[in-house]
Amino acid sequence: MTTKTVKVEIPFQRLLNVIDQLTTDEKLVLKKRLEKEKVTTWQERFGKALQYLGKKNKGFSEKEVEEDVKRAIAEVRSSAKN
Repeated sequence: MTTKTVKVEIPFQRLLNVIDQLTTDEKLVLKKRLEKEKVTTWQERFGKALQYLGKKNKGFSEKEVEEDVKRAIAEVRSSAKN
């Protein structure tokens, strides 16, 4: 059996009206599906990056890591000005 992708355009308000008609269980399934595709803010992504780096930098002193972070921030800001 072959599959075919179809793009459907629905006005947003109509979509909301359809969602209002879903059962509680269907809304729960939809919520879980949407949360998988959650858009994160730069602050959340930065926090996750810090957690990841914290795990990877256990062999370095806090001061060394702090200096590296300051240097990296300065690099990014200087390149943004150019």
